[in-house]
Amino acid sequence: MILHLSIFVVTILLIQDLALNFLLTFNFKEFGEERFIENGLPQISILIPCRNEEGNLPKTLTSLDQLDYPKNKVQVILGNDNSSDASGEILQNWSAKRQYSEFVEIQGHEADSKMNGKANALSQMAKLASGDILLFTDADCEISPNWAMHMAQTWLRTKAGMITGITTVSGSRFFHKMQALDWWLTLGMVKVMGDLGISVTSMGNNMLISKEAYRAVGGFEGIPFSLTEDFEIARQVEKKGFRNIHEVSLGNLVKTKAQSDFKKLLSQRKRWMHGAMTLPFVWKLILSVQVLFFPAILGLIILHPFEGIILWLSKVLIQGFFIYRFASKTKTYLKILDFLSFEIYYLITAWSTIVYYFWPSKIDWKGRKY
Repeated sequence: MILHLSIFVVTILLIQDLALNFLLTFNFKEFGEERFIENGLPQISILIPCRNEEGNLPKTLTSLDQLDYPKNKVQVILGNDNSSDASGEILQNWSAKRQYSEFVEIQGHEADSKMNGKANALSQMAKLASGDILLFTDADCEISPNWAMHMAQTWLRTKAGMITGITTVSGSRFFHKMQALDWWLTLGMVKVMGDLGISVTSMGNNMLISKEAYRAVGGFEGIPFSLTEDFEIARQVEKKGFRNIHEVSLGNLVKTKAQSDFKKLLSQRKRWMHGAMTLPFVWKLILSVQVLFFPAILGLIILHPFEGIILWLSKVLIQGFFIYRFASKTKTYLKILDFLSFEIYYLITAWSTIVYYFWPSKIDWKGRKY
């Protein structure tokens, strides 16, 4: 019985990974290839909420200065969400020197509303937005010079209500590189499914929402409470009949800061799990197979060592091939040997996340408890 179940789970995952590679080859869609004349570009509002990010803000703001988009069509809205460090002063000084930027001191707290802290901040900031499209990123991110241009062009070509860009994790440590591989795998699966018309979520650190779609859902204050406000607003945008697409290119690549230690990583994953638990059954099944692979393959190795090891190596090869090819869509080329280490990392992280999710403790998100 154990042998049969192990073989079944391992086979399903291998088929899934082969299918992902097939779809990446024959069904990968790019939407923002063409360039448009300046007069055809839409007015954009870039929203960046910030809470205690004084160490990360210099890189974020420098990348904003390097943005290749007509300044007369850009509005930057920076929100200081009750920071206890120097973030507010940094944001205010930067904004004061740029006519196209507005600085907002966020009022209130999520305990007084139906929104989490970030959604509360974005709700207040969006009320000042004058652009045809709203672009979102985080205060610990670096955007590429072509980010706004590429996202705007994609919107002009598709008129999608929501567009999700591609994000990678930056950092030189081994732990950072493993997180990056994890993101490439997850976002690769999201992209492939999105191209099939099965949209799942959006990423709040690289997201576009048209003004029309944002108003249709009532903004962040109009969506149900969620610890993953980007996930929830993406779902509500789709419910209103708007198209949600995923655009993957070097032009709209955003770099986000890696989690510094395992505890912070688990806290992040626990918050994401709250969003994942509301996914349709098919997605829960896919995630379950990913998690169950490890006990299945270990059982198979115990019963049939040679066959089990061959199948595990096959999985590493097929999955690694998918991650490598997906990352290369953004001209990012990963080290092949890292995929062997990633298997161990993924095993530990996946099962630790499950245990931590059900552990009776609150989520600590930037000093706020949920």
